[in-house]
Amino acid sequence: MTWKCPQCHRSFRQVNQRHACGVGNPATLLKDRPPELVGLYRKLVATINGFGIVEVVTRNRYALFRTTRIFMDLTVMRDALRVVIHLGRRVSAPYFVKIGEGGKRVSHVALVRTDEDLGTIKPFLREAFNLAAGEES
Repeated sequence: MTWKCPQCHRSFRQVNQRHACGVGNPATLLKDRPPELVGLYRKLVATINGFGIVEVVTRNRYALFRTTRIFMDLTVMRDALRVVIHLGRRVSAPYFVKIGEGGKRVSHVALVRTDEDLGTIKPFLREAFNLAAGEES
């Protein structure tokens, strides 16, 4: 069951969910970034949009990707996309540079610099999306 904000009409799982109305502007996120990172970001978004309906909320150089729950967040750095994937389990792999546990989710940080890096984390992006959407992962 979801609740819709009467002002911005975004959907949330909790009634009166605290949030900032609006979703920001992706152009701000990518402003003055190298073309390679812009292209990689667009490929990442296309990959995630292939999973189903996703809302992207941007603020400055940060983006949150959500169904009615956040499953991934991203920071655009100078030379990489810092991707944090929120899973229901811990995955030990060399491409995760940091892992943090909190509550029911385990956050896995990856630095995405190439198409190959994106391909490596794609199954975990799908798993996180499914978890956030309430499906079996």
